[in-house]
Amino acid sequence: MIVEFFTLLSLGLLVGFSGAIIPGPLLAFTVFDTSRKKKMTGPRIVLGHAVWESVIILIILLGFGSLITQNILIIYVLGGIALAVIGVSMIRSKGKEISMEKSRVNSSVAGGIFYTAFNPTQPLWWATGGLALLLTGIEMMSVVGILVVTAGHWLADLAYYSFVSFAVKRNEQHIVPHQKTLAIVLGVFMMLLGAYFLFQSVQQFLL
Repeated sequence: MIVEFFTLLSLGLLVGFSGAIIPGPLLAFTVFDTSRKKKMTGPRIVLGHAVWESVIILIILLGFGSLITQNILIIYVLGGIALAVIGVSMIRSKGKEISMEKSRVNSSVAGGIFYTAFNPTQPLWWATGGLALLLTGIEMMSVVGILVVTAGHWLADLAYYSFVSFAVKRNEQHIVPHQKTLAIVLGVFMMLLGAYFLFQSVQQFLL
């Protein structure tokens, strides 16, 4: 029982870190949110992230995972448009006073939910690779296995985004004077990410 517990926890941590380190909208929001508020917001962002992923996991466990995989095109289009619009909004803040409204979300928790929800790779990952992870948990420890492997996944997210938030907060004396530039850089990143997802939707449509 103990061996299975630590095996699943370690598996969840490794998979979680492998996904967390890939740059995405949640990372961009973590940097932006921390620099705006001048305090560590990573843990609250991960809380929102986990809330949304809980919904996705529940949908999959209830047997509706196929709804996600069958609507890949819609997911990529909506996510791509949302991120592109956010990116353009942040870029247009150049030369103006930047407020948290430019990120479309003021709450760190709500931001964690929002930027996870509009990342098309999240629901698709849970409906494919994530499902395999959940099934491994079920096979080894039944329902408890799902909780353990998911906890490991979220602990990895918490550790990574807390580290990012801490790093931004600790170096705020260098970052704060360049907040507008940071917003523009992150805005370009968001816009390009949105364009990439829209390109993916075109590929899905042509297949």
